[in-house]
Amino acid sequence: MPEELTEWLSPDAAATHTYTYLFCDLRTDTVLAELPLRDVKHSTELNGIGTLSAVVPYNADTFPLDPDTATRPGRTAVYVDRDGVIMWGGIIWARDRAEGGKQIQAAEFLSYYQRRYVKKTLSTDPSVLLDARYVPDGQKLYPDQRFIVWSLLRYAETQVGGNIGVDILSMVPEPNTGVFPTVSYFGYERPAIYDCIVALAKADNGFDFGIDVRWTQPGNNEPPQRVREMKVWYPRRGRQSAAESGLYFSSGGPEPSILSYTWPENGVELATEVSALGAGNGEAKLVAIQQAADLIAAGYPLIEAVTTYSDVVEQARLDATARADLAARTQADVQPSFEVMADADPAYGSYQVGDVANFMIAPDEQTPAGRSAELRILSIEATPGAGAERVTLKCGAV
Repeated sequence: MPEELTEWLSPDAAATHTYTYLFCDLRTDTVLAELPLRDVKHSTELNGIGTLSAVVPYNADTFPLDPDTATRPGRTAVYVDRDGVIMWGGIIWARDRAEGGKQIQAAEFLSYYQRRYVKKTLSTDPSVLLDARYVPDGQKLYPDQRFIVWSLLRYAETQVGGNIGVDILSMVPEPNTGVFPTVSYFGYERPAIYDCIVALAKADNGFDFGIDVRWTQPGNNEPPQRVREMKVWYPRRGRQSAAESGLYFSSGGPEPSILSYTWPENGVELATEVSALGAGNGEAKLVAIQQAADLIAAGYPLIEAVTTYSDVVEQARLDATARADLAARTQADVQPSFEVMADADPAYGSYQVGDVANFMIAPDEQTPAGRSAELRILSIEATPGAGAERVTLKCGAV
């Protein structure tokens, strides 16, 4: 470890932050308890579901707060507040015995929709519907991809017990993305709503998505309220260049921010041709093939991958999905990870998943010539605790 990091790692040099952990009823968001946690680790994923693990101490201080009721799996939401800013929010799904308390496992609010399914056919194509009225009264999905997401979540929340307080109304005034895929979700197949959204998002010309958690601004003598807000970013979330974000992480200089890093070069997931398989059987099955002709011309061999999307019934949509799969596979060898100081510049909280930043590695034993690149932040994992906080950033190609 570089000598210049020694003083940064000392507890005396670390800034003090106040963490508050709020446990709330999932459906009403009523606060059940404010409990201390130890061994906390939480992450946020771009177009994915971040997790939280921690231990709730059981002792004379916490017993009066009824920690058993406040941490019931499948019933409780938990928020991580750092200095008055909500950094993470999600649902407790599991707990177990741990030394001096109980271990809890939670996942971001999107995890709820992994457990919600389409139980009647929903489609943008009225020809396959018995009731061509729009969701939620009927079965028709609004056509733009942003509002297909809205339709799916609206369908989910109108069922008895199906509303967990995710704000989707804020999506309504958003503009169309201009992308109008033809999609059908058949109730007899019971597709998970989360999987439907992921498939839409990853298609060529898709979008980024997530549920933001935050405090509202106080006003009119009203205290701040917690908000769970569904967001669709088109075409992408975050600031799309280092020049735009101003984010610069470095392992060198007088105030380095990078503590350690890995920069693996992984060809296992690399592909120069993708075959995407859609609906149908035998010779009637839809197939889309996309090839990275530029890489093959540059000397790469033909490396094939096959993906399956049995619910895709439209050739154009399957073509778009295959293009997106190929783009991901041709960038699969760019997967660096950086452990950074939370209080060094750029400070934790000044960046989010989706942002593009410049990462500079000073010359060292593993990288004698040094290395730098603009990379997109795909995951943020934080480990609160005594002493210097640390954050792990997993990145990918821009």
